[in-house]
Amino acid sequence: LSDGYHDIETVFEKIALYDRIFLKNSAKDEIIVRSSSKDACFKGRDNTIYKAIALVKKRLKINRGVCVYLEKNIPIGAGLGGGSSDAVAALKGLNKLWGLGLTRRMLLDFSEDLGSDMPLFVSEDSFLLGTGRGGLLSRVPGTKKLKLWHILVVPNLKVSTPYAYSLFDSCFLGGKKPFQISQRPRKLRLTSHSYSANIILHALSSRDVALLNYYSYNSFKGIILRRFTRLSSLYRKLENINRGPVHLSGSGSALFMIFSNRKEAWYLVKKIEKSVKHCSVFLVHTR
Repeated sequence: LSDGYHDIETVFEKIALYDRIFLKNSAKDEIIVRSSSKDACFKGRDNTIYKAIALVKKRLKINRGVCVYLEKNIPIGAGLGGGSSDAVAALKGLNKLWGLGLTRRMLLDFSEDLGSDMPLFVSEDSFLLGTGRGGLLSRVPGTKKLKLWHILVVPNLKVSTPYAYSLFDSCFLGGKKPFQISQRPRKLRLTSHSYSANIILHALSSRDVALLNYYSYNSFKGIILRRFTRLSSLYRKLENINRGPVHLSGSGSALFMIFSNRKEAWYLVKKIEKSVKHCSVFLVHTR
């Protein structure tokens, strides 16, 4: 797009993997963010929680301070939206703590200014279709009580979203052929340029997990797996264990599998935990 962003079409699913945020008033006009994570992204003013609170203070001209403690459980740099969800949770928490009376529309306005995927976390829906920069959202019909199960495998590897997009641009906009990650016909069909999200929406609304697995497609997957050989090796190992499709979450590095029930997923969790090293393995479901 002319503004430097990418025009995307994506299906979001919220899963039951949470960070916890605690807010309390500060005696000084300051914003202090501390975290259980030792990651450098939580130091200083460059984290999403700080930016969200600073935006509220500036726009509403509030001269009050707040201390925030983040109990971090969602892996960082894994394509799981942890930073964005934390920022929106901070907005909602601040709204209650300071009695700001922010409406849903006002929360959406703040979130849109903070990041393309942040409006997702203002919505209460579990499944949403995102278009434009990702912030134009619409509900997926027939998914109100849909509950999918996932095995989520996150290696000790961070993938920056801007970096992933730069790889995408150099591959597709630079005239290079898309990377293929498998030579099997089933995989080659999934790289079709005529792909759209419509079949995914149909699979979700009809609760057809087999169809969902078969046609789920991520434009980043071949590129990211080619760039990060350790992730590619993990992907192939999981594919062999699962005997079925393995998907990349967002721009990575998290890999996941889709199941219709907990029992089926739990059986494979144990096999995966015994087979992979230096990874976090989660059994999660639709939120």
